[in-house]
Amino acid sequence: MKIKTQIENADIEQVKEYLSKKDKYMAKFLKIAPEFNLKINSLTSVYHSLIESIISQQLSGKAASTIFMRLCNLFNSKQILPLDIIRSDDDELRSVGISRPKIAAIRDLTDFELSGKLPDLKKLHKMKNEEIIENLTQVKGIGRWTVEMLLIFRLGRIDVFSSKDLGLRKGFAVIKGTYPNLPKIEEIEQYAEKYWKPYRSIASWYLWRACEG
Repeated sequence: MKIKTQIENADIEQVKEYLSKKDKYMAKFLKIAPEFNLKINSLTSVYHSLIESIISQQLSGKAASTIFMRLCNLFNSKQILPLDIIRSDDDELRSVGISRPKIAAIRDLTDFELSGKLPDLKKLHKMKNEEIIENLTQVKGIGRWTVEMLLIFRLGRIDVFSSKDLGLRKGFAVIKGTYPNLPKIEEIEQYAEKYWKPYRSIASWYLWRACEG
């Protein structure tokens, strides 16, 4: 049975109204922003989703998507499995554009999965955000940002904000009209806490759209 996530359960128009009342900059952007369309893929495993997050580290969304698609094509599969990684050598993984540090992270994640330490979706849905972050950052090469992307895009948690994300800082500068001058990490973190909580994941989605625009 599919577990409906917090983001999927949210009334987006109501969230937009809340954000608009709290934040004049967000209110102005929401009038011209694209329709919210974050889709949670209920068929992908935690393992598969984390590999996608690892690949996305320090890359634009387009570049990360291209590399991840090449990796899936390498295995001729829509769902990457631990056995796929075990059977591949580093040169094969490098051939699709994955850096050596990210290959090392993917291999450590594979060991983590095979050792039974990686929680399944059912267990993750019962855990709090910080518990999940503490658990998954045991994997070498997986930091807080990587887990936060999993929390938003796979687990659909509604109040996650990755303050070190460059795209979010750029998007914030765009809606405030200060771009290319970016806010400090502490500044955007405090702002998100004050104006966008408890819908920081949805606010993040709009900031990424502002950054793209």
